[in-house]
Amino acid sequence: MLTDPLDRLAALNRPGATSSDAPRLDIGSDVEIAGRMREDMERSFGEIVHAEGQFWRYEKTCWRPIPEHELRLVAHAYDGAEFSTAAGEPARVKLSKSRIDSILNEMAALVATPDYFTETTVGINCASGFIRFDADGVPHIEPHHRNHRCRHTLRGNWSAGSVAEPPKRSLLARLVDGVFAGDLDADDKVRLIAEVAGSAALGYATKLRQPRAVILKGETAENGKSQILDLVRGMLPGSAIASVTAGRMGDERHIVGLVGKLLNASDELSPSSAIASDTFKAIVTGEPVQGRDVYKSRVEFRPQAQHLFATNTLPVFQGGMDRGVQRRLLVVSFNRVIPPEERIEAIGQRIGQEEPDLLLGWAVDGASRLIRQKGFTTPSTSKIVMNDWLFGADPVLAWVAERVHSRQIIDQEPRIATRIAYEHFREWALAEGFSDRTLPSINAFVQRITANAAGIEYRRFRDGRFFVGMVLTAAWGANPYDRDASVTHE
Repeated sequence: MLTDPLDRLAALNRPGATSSDAPRLDIGSDVEIAGRMREDMERSFGEIVHAEGQFWRYEKTCWRPIPEHELRLVAHAYDGAEFSTAAGEPARVKLSKSRIDSILNEMAALVATPDYFTETTVGINCASGFIRFDADGVPHIEPHHRNHRCRHTLRGNWSAGSVAEPPKRSLLARLVDGVFAGDLDADDKVRLIAEVAGSAALGYATKLRQPRAVILKGETAENGKSQILDLVRGMLPGSAIASVTAGRMGDERHIVGLVGKLLNASDELSPSSAIASDTFKAIVTGEPVQGRDVYKSRVEFRPQAQHLFATNTLPVFQGGMDRGVQRRLLVVSFNRVIPPEERIEAIGQRIGQEEPDLLLGWAVDGASRLIRQKGFTTPSTSKIVMNDWLFGADPVLAWVAERVHSRQIIDQEPRIATRIAYEHFREWALAEGFSDRTLPSINAFVQRITANAAGIEYRRFRDGRFFVGMVLTAAWGANPYDRDASVTHE
């Protein structure tokens, strides 16, 4: 007896096949055929699920999408199947594209498990098994199993004795040590890149307390950031990687490319408007979003990819960078031009091809640390670069950082009139080279202070509007005895 539905279809198409070889149906409806198809496929492949717009089956080490042409071929086996009409007359199924589409639609309903891949086991699925992590980040390995609900298998092998620290002469060590050589926070940068790789391998990016897109920034050529991008890509199978820029995340035809992906890596950083969009924020944190392939139904899914971008320059945020954006970005600076004698062509790709076990062990160590810390290591220079970007994008925040202090509020003091604060801000901003055309109005200025200056409150009194708790430094020749201003000398 032929149990594989594709084998049975082949048998029906052999010369000499008769109608008796075709399956017999009761009423010949699309729903009945969908039910029979499900039975056929589960006899051959085990459990079939429909999630995030696709049919999935388990194959040896992970779940894989079932190609649409295979699904349609299984339906073909029912073309010409006999059934009886309501009047008892014999009839045959006549399939067309629209009927097959209808059958697949009904089969999707029969095996629908929308959240099947959202409740996954925390671990890394690799060639030698499934690396599970306990609550403290300690890894151990166990056999592959469908209940892990993994959709990708990394090519590397790992065991409890695998090396976490790459040997000095390995390609991996030469890359990660070389690109950050001379940096005071080089060790933290290397740890961070390992954690990014671990986050991607785990599918853990959106499970962090503070999910972040990581930006590799280097203004000079040959600084190694592209090789680091290739390094993380090279750890994963192609099926786990997307390349969707922030600018394309607003397009449902591109956003659907993130379904089931562990890493979204691009050597292009989009304009600030795209990074500040609600869609970008939702994708980084793993909130439900919708996308659609051309000519297919819209799909709702939760992204899980770690986002990694490379850029030469950071985009300018006109009007400032809101806190939602700030919380979702982490910048790594690449300051060193790699000397010609140290350069190894395509070293990032070669590590994935030639040192997959070493790369996996390094990423497992990063994943273990990430789980233990519940967040990424933040190099000291990353904070500096982020502040420079933030203050360069928002003159109000730059002014607050340089010229404003907060003090405990007692009996509505200290306080300063908003118009006085605004005049001081404008004077400082113009002296710092900010364009008058880009400076906010006084109302927008008040909103920026209220939203971002901790310990300072905006209040209305009978004699005007004030910032309470604000103290300004006397840096513009202001009269420190002005009754409208709280000013200190530095």
